[in-house]
Amino acid sequence: MKEMRPRHIVFFIASCFVLLGAICVAYEYARPAFGPLRWKTISSFLPTTPAQPAPVTVVEVEVDTTLVPIFLADSVTLAEEVKIVCPDTLPPVKPSTGALDAFIAGLQDASTRQVRVVHYGDSQIEEDRITATIRRNLQQIYGGGGAGLLPLHQTIPTRTIRQTLTIDDKPVTQKNGPQRYLVYGPKSQQRDSNNYGPMGQVAQMDTLLRSGSNDIVMHIEPNSKLTSANYFSQVRLLKTDSIKVNGRSANIITLPDSTTKCTLEFIGQGEVYGISLETPTGVIVDNIPMRGGSGNVFTKMNATQLRTFFRQTNTRLIILQFGGNVMPWADTPERVRGYANSMRRQIRYLQDCAPEASILFVGPSDMTTIIEGEKTSYPMLPLMDQQLAKMAASEGIAYWSLYEAMGGWNSMIEWNEKGLAATDGIHFTQRGADKAGGLLWKWLEKKINN
Repeated sequence: MKEMRPRHIVFFIASCFVLLGAICVAYEYARPAFGPLRWKTISSFLPTTPAQPAPVTVVEVEVDTTLVPIFLADSVTLAEEVKIVCPDTLPPVKPSTGALDAFIAGLQDASTRQVRVVHYGDSQIEEDRITATIRRNLQQIYGGGGAGLLPLHQTIPTRTIRQTLTIDDKPVTQKNGPQRYLVYGPKSQQRDSNNYGPMGQVAQMDTLLRSGSNDIVMHIEPNSKLTSANYFSQVRLLKTDSIKVNGRSANIITLPDSTTKCTLEFIGQGEVYGISLETPTGVIVDNIPMRGGSGNVFTKMNATQLRTFFRQTNTRLIILQFGGNVMPWADTPERVRGYANSMRRQIRYLQDCAPEASILFVGPSDMTTIIEGEKTSYPMLPLMDQQLAKMAASEGIAYWSLYEAMGGWNSMIEWNEKGLAATDGIHFTQRGADKAGGLLWKWLEKKINN
């Protein structure tokens, strides 16, 4: 091996500095794309000296602040150079009046019939987070019990219910369990038809799965301290008629009395779209997370199945909590508006499927990214929040800004420092999810009581 001399080491170190400097210069002027990698510019390393103010040429222009998220010292003038800063000065959106009337009216009948709330969302609501707070408060005031809809095979545990599945007394994993199809999953997990049921997923039971086995058994029990969500007196089965549960083909199994746990035995062939733990009266709140989803999949779900479920269960409120998963690529005003318009189509589809229900859109939380080595909110996030609010108002649905409720620009950094958000700058911790759910409930409670 050739001996490493001191001059070789010096030359290597100098070469590294030259290479790094060249990258800094290139990033300063050319701004090349390095994927998710961000690089310091050469000017960020140099000391700044105060410069003499130069004459500024003022140009009169018309500014559409709904399209470009910039801060303007004067609403009708722009200097030759405008610095884009925290765009929290976008004009407010006037919300739609009476958007929650159908839901509020339905609550008045909760003592005599079931009133359902369906909460769809991305990974921010996984594990029954945020939803559990809404459910607990509604059930304390208006009655009702049970955790609502569960999949046949629970691959993501929740805070509320512990669910186990066995085939011939052998625990089932995701690989050896029933075949699952997800409308919001990768293409390998999607199916040819649009029969996904209200949860956007379906479990397939057939003879090939069982391979001579006798039954599939699902056991349900509380996963935390007992709350109203753990008590239920009936089980609603969303399945094809060829499947028997506990020897019965009925779609609703009425239990002798209220309980906190049960065991269900499935046998036969067909599809299972969900199992709901509920009570005949009061408020039932479903938690339906769609990991990685952006909320643009409802038009791929069978309208007849959705209409039937919403009508039979007296669904009076549908909550949609999406938008966070599009922020990494929604980096221009055009893309932001494009996503808001895509959600407009989803809203109209759900309005057609559930004409008796109110719809509430919960906007994305604040999220952080790295720009030039510094943590900051996604630049287009305030515009996304505003455009979704405008879309909601134009479609006559309610809108709640989680971004604003958190504190706006860079609030996720503050939540992380307080232990309310994870280090990924995207998700809440358990305490953070409880706080976010509490903020949503306070807003919803105010709407109900006004």
